Amino acid sequence: MYIWISSTYIIPIDSTLIIGSYTSSQKKYLQNYSLSTNKFSNPYLSKGRGPSEIIYMANISLYDNYLGINDARGKKIVILDKNNAILGNSESELITYSFKKNQFYFAILTDDLQCITTGNGTSKFKIQIIDLQTGEIIRDLGKLKSNPNDMPTHIIAQAGLTYPLLKPTRDKLALAYYHTDIIEIFDLNTEKSTSLQGPETFNSDFRIYNNNWLPNDKTKFAFVSGTKTNKYIYLLYSGKNANDKKWNQGNYIFVFDWNLNPIKKIILDKEVSQISISEDDKTLYSFDEYTGYIIQTTINY
Repeated sequence: MYIWISSTYIIPIDSTLIIGSYTSSQKKYLQNYSLSTNKFSNPYLSKGRGPSEIIYMANISLYDNYLGINDARGKKIVILDKNNAILGNSESELITYSFKKNQFYFAILTDDLQCITTGNGTSKFKIQIIDLQTGEIIRDLGKLKSNPNDMPTHIIAQAGLTYPLLKPTRDKLALAYYHTDIIEIFDLNTEKSTSLQGPETFNSDFRIYNNNWLPNDKTKFAFVSGTKTNKYIYLLYSGKNANDKKWNQGNYIFVFDWNLNPIKKIILDKEVSQISISEDDKTLYSFDEYTGYIIQTTINY
C-alpha cells in the first residue's frame, strides 16, 4: 500500500483539541491542547507493535464517548474513552479490534459496534461497513467503475483515494477526492450518490511502477483535508502538483451543505495542512506542524 495522506488530525471536544500527528521522529501519536489554558499536554499513545501501541496512525474519529484510531499498517482500530484521552491516559481501558487481512486508509467509528471504511485495496467498492467484533465486512457501497485495462484493484483504490467525512447524523458520507477535484455524497440509507467536480476540473493522473501507484509529472492534489458539522462540509483545497514540497497544504476552504450546494469560499492568510471546525460552525482550527502553534479562524456567514 502506497500511503500518502494527511499526517495530522484535530478533534475538538468541549474546550480541548485532540491532535493526532504522525512524523517519523516522534514516539507517541496523540497530544491535547487546552483552549482554556492555551497549553499542550504530554504526548500519549505510543508508536510500536505492542498490544497498546500503533504502527501507523492513518486517521482518528470520534463517536459518542469513544475515540477511534485507525492503524492502517497494523490492520486494526484502537478504541479509547474520550475522557481518558482528554486526561492523556492511553493505557486505561484501551480496546483493539482487528480488521483481519483488510487494510484501510480511513476507518470512522459509526457506533460502538461498527465502523465505516474507505481505501480498501482489495475491494471493488468504495465504502465498507465493518463489524468490529468479528472484523468482517458486512456491507459494501459504491461499486467502482469498470476498468477496461484490467488495472489492479489496489491501483484503482490509490488513484481514487478519498477523504471521507461522516455526517454527525450518520445518514450521509462525503467523499472528497485527493487526486481529482470531485466531491461525492452517499446517502447511506438509499445507497445513492450525487457528485460535483471543481474548481479546476482535473482527473487523476499517475504512473504504475512495480505494480504500485506512483505520482507522475501531471499528478495533482485536490482536497487534502476536511471537517464537517450537521449543517456544512468544509474542504481544504491544495491544487498543487505532486512535485511541490507543500502538496498537502492549501489556504482555500470550500464550504458545501450536505446537498452539495456551495455555501462559501474561505481564503486563509496562511497555508495549512488540516482543518477542524467547532460544532456551531463559528471557529475553524488548524495546527502548524512547523511552529507548533494552534491556528484559530472565526467564520462569519
